[in-house]
Amino acid sequence: MNNEEIRNQEETLEQEETVERNYELRRLKDRDLFPILGIVADVFPDDIAKIFKKAVEKGEGKEKAKEQIVEEIGLDAVVKIVQAVMKNMDKVQDDVYSLLSSVSGIPAEEIQDMPFGTTPMMIYDIIISEKNNGFFKVLSKLF
Repeated sequence: MNNEEIRNQEETLEQEETVERNYELRRLKDRDLFPILGIVADVFPDDIAKIFKKAVEKGEGKEKAKEQIVEEIGLDAVVKIVQAVMKNMDKVQDDVYSLLSSVSGIPAEEIQDMPFGTTPMMIYDIIISEKNNGFFKVLSKLF
């Protein structure tokens, strides 16, 4: 491979890695709880509850440490949920697009036609957004 081919490959990779965020996401609300739970129930086996239960058991008797452990394992669970959703998108795509539409104000049909990588980026942005930390902390307590 010559230098020109390598440069072209690098430019292509840079373009693929850049997903334009041509959307704004609102803070999650109570009305988002049931769609999220429905999606999780469809793609993730019941053992998600075991992850949170283990967090609580590890933290028993250590109130401050307990909260930290739950938060750490909660993050691990959220990552696993996102992975499960992406792997099973064919099963839950209508629900996911409906939720993303509700959170972004963009019609679901338009989200489906957005450039490659937008849907995973939107899911990622919802999960990592500081404004949704409280929502996911409460969600983790349900398990």
